Amino acid sequence: MKFDDLRHYIATLEKLGQLKVIEGASCDLEIGAVTELASLKPDSPAVLFDSIHGHKKGFRVLTNFLAHRGRERMVYGVDENLTDSEAVKYWKNKLKQVSPIPPKQVESGPIKENVMTGDEVDLTKLPWPKWHQRDGGSYICATAVVTRDPDSGYINVGSYRYMLLGKNMIVAHIGSGHHGDVIRKKYWERGKSCPAAISLGHEPSLYEASGTNLSWGVEEYGYAGWMRGAPVEVTKGVTTDLPIPAAAEIVLEGEMLAPGEGMQIEGPFGEMSGYYGGGARPAPVTVIKSVLYRNDPIILGSPPFLGASRGILSSRGILIWNELEALGIPNVIGVNYSWGMTIISVKQSYPGHAMRAAHGALGGTAGYHGRFVIVVDEDIDPFNLDDVMWALATRCDPETSLDVCRRIWSYKIDPRLPKNKKEVGDYTGAVAIIDACRPYHWIDEFPRTTKIDEELLKTTEEKWGKFFK
Repeated sequence: MKFDDLRHYIATLEKLGQLKVIEGASCDLEIGAVTELASLKPDSPAVLFDSIHGHKKGFRVLTNFLAHRGRERMVYGVDENLTDSEAVKYWKNKLKQVSPIPPKQVESGPIKENVMTGDEVDLTKLPWPKWHQRDGGSYICATAVVTRDPDSGYINVGSYRYMLLGKNMIVAHIGSGHHGDVIRKKYWERGKSCPAAISLGHEPSLYEASGTNLSWGVEEYGYAGWMRGAPVEVTKGVTTDLPIPAAAEIVLEGEMLAPGEGMQIEGPFGEMSGYYGGGARPAPVTVIKSVLYRNDPIILGSPPFLGASRGILSSRGILIWNELEALGIPNVIGVNYSWGMTIISVKQSYPGHAMRAAHGALGGTAGYHGRFVIVVDEDIDPFNLDDVMWALATRCDPETSLDVCRRIWSYKIDPRLPKNKKEVGDYTGAVAIIDACRPYHWIDEFPRTTKIDEELLKTTEEKWGKFFK
C-alpha cells in the first residue's frame, strides 16, 4: 500500500484490528515495558500511547509498528501467503529492479503547523521514553536524519538513536563509517558544524529506507519513493536549508558539533544484540535550533528488544544473497541473517562450493557484525532453525567441517569484544564457518533422508489435507 503519511498507516492498522491505544503510561520504563510485552504476544499489536504522564494529551508515541509479519509485508508490498523463504526471494529479486523516485519539493506541509525557534525550543515538552531498565537516559530511536554531503550535495537519510540532554541539546550514536558519520566529519574537517534535520515520526517506508544499507550516493528519499510507488514530498527546513519530509510529525533542526566543540556521555543503551555491548562513551553533541511539529504529533519508537527484530524483509540476509550472486556464486537457495548468524542454503555444484559461499558472505558489506556462518544443503530451510540444527547434528563433522576466520570486521557494541580491543579501537573478531552440507565428493553415497519428497507431499495434501483443516 501507499500510505500518505504515518496517520494513514495508523488508521489502516486500526481498521485491521492491529492497534492498541494506551493512555496514562509513563516515559520512565512503562512505555518500554508495555512495548516489549506487546512484542511477545502472538498477534504483536502496534501500540499508540497517549495522555503520557507529565505530557500534554495529543503528544503521542507509536511503538511495535512493524514487528509483525503482516504489517511488514503490507509496507513492502509482499504477499502475506508466501512462506518466509519465498517472501525473501521475491524481495531479493525486486531489489535488482530498484528505480528510485526522486522526492517532490513542495512549498509547505503539515510539518509546519507549529514551529519553535531560538529560546522557544524545549525538547522536554516531547515524550522521551527510557526504554530499558539500565539505559543511561531517555531516547528516541526510530529517526530519519537528513544531512547533505558538502562535496557532492548528496542527501543522506539515516536512522540513529538520540539521547536527551536538555532543552536544546541531544547526543547521538552514529556508527563509524555510516554515511551520516562520513558526512559530518567532512564539515568538521572544514571547521564547521554539520547541519542536520531529525524526523521523529514519518511514514513507514521512509523509516525502512533510512535503515537500509544503500550505496554511497543512492538517496534514501528516492528509495522510499520507489518502495511506496510515489515521491516523498519534502519542504525546506526553517533554520536549515535541508529538505525535510513535508508530512512528518516532528522534525528537529540543528547542528552536530565537532568533537572539540562539545562532547557528552551517550549511553549505555540496550542494543539489538540483547546486551549493553557499547557501554557509555563521549559523543559529539547536537544543538537544536528549531522544532517543527504537527498538531497532536506522533513520535515513532522502535527500541531493540529480544524477539522484536526489524523483520526478514529488512534483514541483511537479502543483501548478502545479492552480494553472493554478484560474486558469481551459483545455486544459492536462500539466506537468513539473524543475531549475527548467517545461514546460507546452497545446491552444491562443485567441490568447495559451500565454503566459497561462506567466505563470500564474510567478504561482503552486508555480512559483517557476525559470529557464525552456517552453510546447509538445498533441502534445508534456512528460516527453520529445527531444520538447521538437524543438519548441524547429522551432516557436520567437527573435525573437518569447522573453520575459524580471524580479524574479521566487527563493531564496538559487539558484546563479545574484549575490553582491551575496544579500548584501542580494534573492532575485529573471529567468525566460525560451519559446513553443515553433505560432503560433495560422496554426496551420492550419503544416506537418503526419510523425508517425504515434494511431489508425494503435494498429492497427499490434495487428497487428504481436508481432514486436517
